[in-house]
Amino acid sequence: MSNDYSGAAAGLGIGVLIIGFIVYIAILALAIWVSYLIMRTAVKNGILRADEERARRGIPGGGMAPPAGGYNSGPGA
Repeated sequence: MSNDYSGAAAGLGIGVLIIGFIVYIAILALAIWVSYLIMRTAVKNGILRADEERARRGIPGGGMAPPAGGYNSGPGA
């Protein structure tokens, strides 16, 4: 019995590494995507809850007000 890998199993090590790397990248991408969806939902719910609280208190406005001098009043304008 010899340990000669010069047959059909010659490229098995490289193939397993490539498939393993692809699976690793796929799981990483899935984890990032699920995290993005969870954070997007949390931010949306937080904004909606803040708007409801603002409406309950009777504070006008549903979003942030623009700067006092307008959008084009910065130092480079």
